[in-house]
Amino acid sequence: MRIVINTSYGGISSQTAALRRNPQFIEDVLSGRFAGRVNFSAGFAETLKVVEIPDDVSDYKIINYDGAEGIIYVQNGNLYYVGSDEVKRIFDNNETF
Repeated sequence: MRIVINTSYGGISSQTAALRRNPQFIEDVLSGRFAGRVNFSAGFAETLKVVEIPDDVSDYKIINYDGAEGIIYVQNGNLYYVGSDEVKRIFDNNETF
């Protein structure tokens, strides 16, 4: 599954957030036809990235840190994070705390 996230601090517009799983919008971001919006009244600019998470995830959540987004998802009992860089496994179901 492909999802559009904002990788810059400052935030994402509600219009962009509403389109983040829209196939045409994803293609527009990938092709460069849509590079993000500058919202002068809010004082931020979006930096959009298409991230891919596996279709067989059991759950996922878009997280926000001061406007920059990432996705945490669960696959086969393992917890993963994907943001502006590579996918990172942050918890293995064989680990204990």
